[in-house]
Amino acid sequence: MVMTMKRPRSRKQVPQPHQAEEAVRGVGPRLRALRKEQKVTLVDLAKASGVDAATISRIETGRMTGTLESHMRLAAALGVKLPDLYEGVEQARTKDAVAVQPPSARTEVYVHGAGKSSMTMLTTDVLKKKLMPVLITIEAGGSTNKEEARVGTERFLYVLEGEIEARIGDQTHTLKRGGTLYFDASVPHSFRNSGRHAAKCLSVVTPPAL
Repeated sequence: MVMTMKRPRSRKQVPQPHQAEEAVRGVGPRLRALRKEQKVTLVDLAKASGVDAATISRIETGRMTGTLESHMRLAAALGVKLPDLYEGVEQARTKDAVAVQPPSARTEVYVHGAGKSSMTMLTTDVLKKKLMPVLITIEAGGSTNKEEARVGTERFLYVLEGEIEARIGDQTHTLKRGGTLYFDASVPHSFRNSGRHAAKCLSVVTPPAL
């Protein structure tokens, strides 16, 4: 059992090394807001902190994150503590870490095989994520196009309805409702509906590949 200790809410904690990488990604807007509040120009802040003005501008606009050392120097030059510079960053990161998509918002649908099969993306901005969840629907007698992802890509399949015949390389696997399959997606593969009714399955690919 891992025990965690609650710290007083009134105390602000400086991000630890393993947390700093996440924090620096959203520090730009906060830095700009603090600088504007104090009516400090980029040039003045550069002189006071020793951080190049162009670098500060890139941090503020999100074109670069900067380093923990540069953040410390910028905070000191603005007369604030490092936690003040990171204020609100964690909340924003947590908000961006969750993607909710109701059924009505699923507009990314790719139809293949003369309408006999389709793939519906189950989340948004799939290429920005580490895995790609897809709902595959195959009508009776239909099949998906043959696919072959780059080396290092893996795929998981879970049959929700119907019966699927998965062809992986020179092997064929028949999966019924509740059946699963995990395989190397760099091997040529395709799926065929081997039943009499429409088949549906959940497919998860990592890393995302279209």
